[in-house]
Order: sequence, then structure tokens, then C-alpha cells
Amino acid sequence: MQNEKTIMLQEIAMQPAFVRDNIDEMLTFMRGVVADREPGTLLHGFMIGCGDSYCAALAARMHMMKMTGRFIEPVEALEFSRYLVNDLPPSSFVFGISNSGTVSRTIEGVRSAREKGAWTFGVTVSADNTLAKTAETLIKVNATPNIKEQPDGTRVVTPGTITYTASMLGLFIAGIAVGERLGHLDAAAVDKHIAELHALAEAMAVADSHVKTLAESIAASFTPDRKTVILGGGPNYATAYFGMAKWFEGLTRPCHPSELEEWAHEQYFFTDEQTDTIIILPPGAGHSRGLEQAQAARDMGSRVIIIGEIGDAEAEAASDIYFAMPKVPETLSPFLYKLPFEYLSCFIADKQNIAFLGFDNRKRQEVNFRQIFNSAQKNAAGAAA
Repeated sequence: MQNEKTIMLQEIAMQPAFVRDNIDEMLTFMRGVVADREPGTLLHGFMIGCGDSYCAALAARMHMMKMTGRFIEPVEALEFSRYLVNDLPPSSFVFGISNSGTVSRTIEGVRSAREKGAWTFGVTVSADNTLAKTAETLIKVNATPNIKEQPDGTRVVTPGTITYTASMLGLFIAGIAVGERLGHLDAAAVDKHIAELHALAEAMAVADSHVKTLAESIAASFTPDRKTVILGGGPNYATAYFGMAKWFEGLTRPCHPSELEEWAHEQYFFTDEQTDTIIILPPGAGHSRGLEQAQAARDMGSRVIIIGEIGDAEAEAASDIYFAMPKVPETLSPFLYKLPFEYLSCFIADKQNIAFLGFDNRKRQEVNFRQIFNSAQKNAAGAAA
């Protein structure tokens, strides 16, 4: 197995321990951060990012709102920094999410929000990067970087796995701490939600072996002539989007994400025998609709792969391949239900000798880094700088 694939597998396997080992430390830090903040100044919440960081915001939305009692909106960084921030309401708080802390649009959005008086957070890995220095408050997430310097000086870039988990965990912990400060959560509720996060870490460890084995066994069947569509609703619309990103980054291959309902209105029309329809289906509000979509996909000849809860006989019967997941609350399921996409993209890339992100082409890497890290940023007057 190539070096980059080996590193990705190691990072996937690290995730349960990462969650378990960081919960209490991050909660203590966040409690200290919000202790001196007047609850009345925390009325309107936003979470901004690009790529996986935007997915983390989508995944955290339902949890954040339940924890805080506030409406908190996930927004793509450019939509926020060039559009929404111009009408930012008073008493806003903004989470800027970037593993590297060097993504131009996210930095721009945080800076613009801070100039308008919002309380800004940088959800990132280091106090020394630009995002951390731009935001008022750091939420340090301790993950390994996606871009890794090797002892011989070469760089290995892997699709995000543990970095995505870290961003989500930072947001989920922040939601609990803010909800406690607002008085929306009492001590018993906080203890309950923290216990659920610790149980989640154990569920992630339990799922790892089954998912890895099944993903490796079916990887060769995802041939380049097949189409892939991923459906998810609620917090797992983020997982569908994340799964698409792993296809792009790991396989440099097209993939179509779909909100659970929208599939019937859009991607259904090209669904056929050459399509793999992957449905993210934990118990929850979207479950019954997901079963209907699975039936429709099978009626059109698609291979249907469902990621669902262990013991869900209805979901398993509706699928051709079933990834059985331990029981967790739906709000926490994005931590768990993303695992098949991580393992599948890695094993497919290895079996088909595909370089991650197409970065065996130096120009592709150079142009990509220019677009993400070196884009001109809007200055205070609104012009590019």
C-alpha cells in the first residue's frame, strides 16, 4: 500500500481515541472562555468554513441549536464574507472553521464579522496561524494537519478524516458550553451530553473493524464506469457532502451528494444499473423517507448501499450492502456514519492506483493551494487586497 494510503488509514483509526481524549479538556477551556460573556450578547450564531470545514458546520447545526436554544446558521465562507456579513445583526457570534487556519475566505469572514462587533471564534489547530490571530477567541482542536511534512522533506496530503472529526468536536463542545452559559442547559443536562460524547468515542471504536473489513471487501466493485450518489438528511446531509468530498479528494472522480428529499426531484433521473446509491439512514425524522428512496433506487436497477443502525431490519432489507452502526443519538451520528466514506475512498484509491487529490500532478497542487491559501482577501473597505 502506498505511503499516503497507509497514513490515511492510520488517521482514520486514531479518531475514537481522539474524541475520547479531548472532550473534557475542550469543555474546561470553553467554559473559561464564555464565563465572562453576558448571555444577552449571544443572540445570533453563524458557523462558516470551506470544504470539510463547511461540512462540520452543517453537521453541528442541529446539535448547536438544541444545546443553545439559539438559531445558528452554517454558511459557506464566501457567502458569509462577501454577502451575509454586510447585514450582520447585533449580538452575533461567529465560528470560523479551518484546520490549517490559512484559508483565505474563512479568515476574511472572521475579520469582517469582528469589525462589525461580532464575537468571533477560530476553530483551528494552532494559536499561531492567521485564523487564530484574526479571531477574538481560539478553539484549539489538536488534530494532525492534512498536509504533513515527512522526515525527508516531502509533503503528504491526505483527504480529511481526523481533521473533520476535530472540527466537529470543537463545535459540539462549544455548543454545550454556550448552552450552559445561557442557562439553556442545567448541570444534569450538561453531564448527560458529555456522557453521550464519551459513549460516542466507544461506538466509533466498535464500528471501526466492521466498517474497515466491509469497505475493503467491496472496494474493487466501485469501477470508474459507475456513478455514485450519496443521500443524507438532517445532520447527515453534511455526511453526504463529506462523502462526496472523499470521492473528489481520494479518487478524483465525480460524485453527487443529495439532500434526502431532493434525490427524488433531481438525481433520480439518471439512476440506473450503473449507479451506486448510498443512503445514510440512522433512526430519526428522515428514516421513513430514506426507505422510500431506497425502494425507488432499486426499482431503477441501482445498487443500494445503506449505512444504518445495527438491528434495523427494515433498512437492511432495503439494501444490497449494509453498514451496521452502533446506536448513537442522531445529532451525534455524523461522527460515526462518515466512516464508510473514509475507508471506501482509501481502499478504492489503493486498489485502482489513484493518487490522492491528483497531486501526482505538481501543477494541480500548485494551482489548488493558490486558490485556497493565497486568494486575495477583501479589505475593510470591501475591495480585494
